[in-house]
Amino acid sequence: MSGNRLIDSLLAGLAGFGLVFALSGCVGEPAQAPSTTETLSTGSPPVSQTPQPTSAPPASSASGLSAPAQPSTGTNAASTTSPLTIFYVAVDDQGKSGPLVGCGDSIVATETGPVIYASQVEASMSTLLEDKDAEHGQSGLVNTLSASELTYVSASVAGDTVTVELSGEILSGGTCDDPRIIAQLTHTAMVAAGTVEAVILINGVDVNKYLSQK
Repeated sequence: MSGNRLIDSLLAGLAGFGLVFALSGCVGEPAQAPSTTETLSTGSPPVSQTPQPTSAPPASSASGLSAPAQPSTGTNAASTTSPLTIFYVAVDDQGKSGPLVGCGDSIVATETGPVIYASQVEASMSTLLEDKDAEHGQSGLVNTLSASELTYVSASVAGDTVTVELSGEILSGGTCDDPRIIAQLTHTAMVAAGTVEAVILINGVDVNKYLSQK
């Protein structure tokens, strides 16, 4: 009987030992914590999400810009090309060829060739004043201003009247020449300005008064 107990005790001990061994094999070794010194993988750096300033658009070239139009004044006005109407005198014509003036004379309109001008009044008056021919060929027309020394200064229009300022000196042949001179000046100015009246000033004095003082 005592021998059987001994065998049973040995078997029980071996069984306990095997159970412990089996349990230790199932559990295994504990997993190691990752090292805090492990180097992280470095790939391409992430793209920055901060917006970058863009280049300012190139400034427009000054040469590519059109210069603004300037307001035209005086001689800066647009030029025109056309004939000019200049008046001369038909002596003793008795108003047959034009309006009656002076001592039974006629004031007659003539036309120049095409002229380029900015101011028609200035162009017409200057053409008349610069004409130093006393007579005009076979037409029989007379220029009573040929001996005078006059220069165009300015002109202005108010309503139906044009006022023309001249500087210099008028040389008149006498009583019959005075109305001829006035007619040449006033008719040339009126047609150029498109008015029905004309005031002519010589050195600031009305031409009628100027001639009456001679």
